[in-house]
Amino acid sequence: MPNFDENIDHDNHSSPDWRLFLRGFRAAFFRTKLWVCTWLFLLLLSLVPAFQTAAFFKGAVGSRYPSAELARDLHSSMAAPSTGLGAVFRQDHAEGLAQLNSSVASGGAVLALIALLFGVFAAGGWLQVTFEQPERQTLRRFGFGGARYFGRMLRVALLTLAALGLVHWLLYGDPWKRLVLGWIMEVPAGDWGRLETLDSEQTVVQLGWLQDGLAAIGFMKVMAWVIYTRTRLVLRDSRSVLIAAVATWWMMIKHPVQTTRPLALLLLLEAIFVVGVLGWWHGRLETGFDADPTFWRLAAIGGVGQLAIIWRQITRGAYYHCAGRVSQALVAPTDTHPDPWSGTIGGPGGPQYPVNDDGYHVSV
Repeated sequence: MPNFDENIDHDNHSSPDWRLFLRGFRAAFFRTKLWVCTWLFLLLLSLVPAFQTAAFFKGAVGSRYPSAELARDLHSSMAAPSTGLGAVFRQDHAEGLAQLNSSVASGGAVLALIALLFGVFAAGGWLQVTFEQPERQTLRRFGFGGARYFGRMLRVALLTLAALGLVHWLLYGDPWKRLVLGWIMEVPAGDWGRLETLDSEQTVVQLGWLQDGLAAIGFMKVMAWVIYTRTRLVLRDSRSVLIAAVATWWMMIKHPVQTTRPLALLLLLEAIFVVGVLGWWHGRLETGFDADPTFWRLAAIGGVGQLAIIWRQITRGAYYHCAGRVSQALVAPTDTHPDPWSGTIGGPGGPQYPVNDDGYHVSV
């Protein structure tokens, strides 16, 4: 069988053309160990509240209902999430459901924090593999990169929260109200909440669409800026997150097409597959659930959700691959900040040692 790990992402010196997103996806896809392990970690986290909920319903229901009738009564879908859990069941188990919701909520907050920290760890791991390009022991190098850059990636995550908070304040706080509602739309300050002085309800709806659309664009811009900031930190082995963030912002201003295009195409690919293909499949499975509430159909619904998470893990690696190649093309090394990923020797998957014209600087 061919070894797909060989030369799957060795395109450091290729120009970042529009096909870069395809090369990035291919490189991440064939790093099978990495996205399988990240997916399994998230799956294990999700099993904690799942087993907790399953244990509650097993004790509450027992064998008092036929299985098909119970499945219909308890099932809820994405289209109508409030239709699950019949009124009789809610009334009979109100106290237990309240305790379950409280327990799942508190435990879920802890699990969400763990998942966030794991995402921070995975960012450093993907970037380590992207720049080092090991042909063996990729999982080991992934873990090494995640641990090495964890502190810097965590500081970027905190900066991300601040940037997203700023975007929310600009579009849903006083700047939007004073500039758009007060100055442009000439809405009195006392009516900024209800907007009853506007001419039509359609204007109110369009303003809401504009506000939400700008918020979505702002969110995507912030996330792209975060990806490139993390990439720059690893590319130059920098430690100052603020300097890297400002330099990345200026790079994206100077090169908007080259920096945005691969990430936007990857996002489009992700939306087509997750929302279009998997969303349609999920809807078809749920539509037939009332008529055929079998275990296999329920397992298929859960499997579609897991496919979406797997796809997300692959595209995460592809985002960092594309950002790495674009950054290598746009961020030129200098005397004070040389490229730490060039001019090295070492076995594949092992430590890399710098060399120069005078000889090998390796300690034995």
